[in-house]
Amino acid sequence: MTVLEQALVEAAADARSAAWDIVWHESIDQGSAVVGSAALLPWLASVCGRFAAGEREKPLVLAGLIAVDTVDGERERHAGAIAALRALTLENLAAGASDERIFVYLQQAVLGFDGDDVWGRRLDLINDGEADVECPSCEADLVVSLDPDDSEIEPDLSAELAGRLHAEAVAAGFPEVAAAVGLLFGRGVCPECGTSFSVAEQLAA
Repeated sequence: MTVLEQALVEAAADARSAAWDIVWHESIDQGSAVVGSAALLPWLASVCGRFAAGEREKPLVLAGLIAVDTVDGERERHAGAIAALRALTLENLAAGASDERIFVYLQQAVLGFDGDDVWGRRLDLINDGEADVECPSCEADLVVSLDPDDSEIEPDLSAELAGRLHAEAVAAGFPEVAAAVGLLFGRGVCPECGTSFSVAEQLAA
């Protein structure tokens, strides 16, 4: 039995097992899924389905990171598992996340299950409190604040996704996350050349 196989046995038996650290290490490298990790999705769906809502938060986040990196064939092959994991994540969001950081990670996981190649990877910039973007005009490297208490970005919730994420955060009782969503999809002004730009569009570019 390999190290990963043993870790999967131990992790499935206990949501708090240190074996989950091994599962993460073996399947995620610097935020991206290791090749072949998609094979874990049916296992994750089964395990998360047995765990209580409060126990499955981090496994669901892991599943979202794996799902967003699936190629077409893998996504089709594991469509049932991805759908089950998405439903469980929505249940967790409705029931209430343990804290605002986990809430953002769970929102990102849903987008990962949906195959959103941008926000399934980058929504957690909200947790970082800032984002690195490039001015579309002079190409200056900029760091924009996503801190609602200290940002020069003009909030914008006109995009359908922004409105949805904002509404979810408000309903969940995380007003700072809701405000940060407006900044993430808001507009900034380059201090170098004065060009107005969309933060979200530059992150997606």
